Amino acid sequence: MTKGIRNIALIMVFSFVFLSLGLAYWQVVNADTMLDNPANRRAVFLEKRITRGSIYDRNGVVLAKTVGTGENKFREYPLGEMFQPLIGYATVQYGSAGLEATEAETLLGINDKSILRKIQNTFELKRTGNDVVLTLDARLQETAYEGLKGKTGAVVAIDPQNGDVLALVSQPSYDATTLEAEWDAILARQNSPLLNHAFSLFPPGSTMKIVTSGAIFRAGLDTTELFKCEGKTVINGQTIPEQNGKVHGWVNYDLALAYSCNTYFAQYGIKAGAQNFLKALSDFGFGQDIPFELYVPPSSVTNEDPLPQTLGANLLASSAFGQGEVMVSPFHMALITAGVANNGKIMAPHLIDSVLDSKQNRIYKRTPEIWLSPLSESNAEIIKSGMILAVNKGSAAPGALPDVQVAAKTGSAETGGNEDTHAWYVAFAPADDPKIAVAVLVEHGGTGSGAAAPIAKAVIEKALELREGEN
Repeated sequence: MTKGIRNIALIMVFSFVFLSLGLAYWQVVNADTMLDNPANRRAVFLEKRITRGSIYDRNGVVLAKTVGTGENKFREYPLGEMFQPLIGYATVQYGSAGLEATEAETLLGINDKSILRKIQNTFELKRTGNDVVLTLDARLQETAYEGLKGKTGAVVAIDPQNGDVLALVSQPSYDATTLEAEWDAILARQNSPLLNHAFSLFPPGSTMKIVTSGAIFRAGLDTTELFKCEGKTVINGQTIPEQNGKVHGWVNYDLALAYSCNTYFAQYGIKAGAQNFLKALSDFGFGQDIPFELYVPPSSVTNEDPLPQTLGANLLASSAFGQGEVMVSPFHMALITAGVANNGKIMAPHLIDSVLDSKQNRIYKRTPEIWLSPLSESNAEIIKSGMILAVNKGSAAPGALPDVQVAAKTGSAETGGNEDTHAWYVAFAPADDPKIAVAVLVEHGGTGSGAAAPIAKAVIEKALELREGEN
């Protein structure tokens, strides 16, 4: 009898311990992850007593705010679809997404550990959350949005010197204010309006030659050496053609980058070797999570492994000019370009500039920091020289500006089948003192110089105009 009572007591004790550990895991260890999960509506339900803070651009333009009171409160996005799906949504019916989901704790002030906040939470007192000020500039965002409108793709603009994200547009998009009413229609639209195309992975085409340059430098290959481009080359039985069969003749590194010579980069990628190529990829952040407020899938070089230990000759040759199985997001490509612009250093990207409490006291301010250093200053200068030549005499000429030297690289990525290539254009300006780095992707847009360059040109021109107005 006594043994039976003891066993029951032990079972109750162990059950209590397991239950306590489970609660601690979900409510403490995994609380942030649960709150960020779009399927979790806890944050949205908290808004019955907490008024979610507003989201502003860097100049105080309202991007998201809560209007109404009590049961009639709703979330409004005054600039329509221009900032979606980046800002995202927060609804009772469909949960949350984008920045509204990942920054829910901040916008609701849940992460405030002060005694006052604990008292407010204990007695479920009504209160207002925190405001978030972004690094985005609504004027530049509008230029990027208008340039990409009607197409499918993404535009990302970054300040290469501090990592501020100045514009981030994804198309197609949606109006989050009317999301609940139009949910089914949004889902039925083509090309995934809810998907942020700036964070999706695509074959990079010839913009990849910037990364391959790192392998060429690492291997100590002579960039002044001349190479004869004959319109195609054969590596390990694989024929690698130039785009449209074009013959570039004798080229060195600068001319090969300016003319976007596939055969040069395939051959020099092989000369550099798989280990130098893979190390260059690692240096530029392939296979790694990008330190950012929103999740960006890691860029990868093979379908099986984002960054394998080795690479066969055929895959190495095709990867070296951006084909094979290489996949990169427009956001990462903007960071790679910004790294060249910033003398070989990639700054950690930021979308949130500061956070203000309900009394407008600043409780957070971002500080710039270096994420990666993939290039020496001298090697970054060599790539920059090739990108300048690409604008002045090569394939990137449509992105040129009359009074400002732009450095740029085009890409036209094969996607298989009979569809048009993805059009890429990456650039920074002014070349001697870069203030902005841009990556533009137009999905199935054709050539980078034809479809993407005009958008990048408009964004750079607007950014420099705004910067001039600040001085």
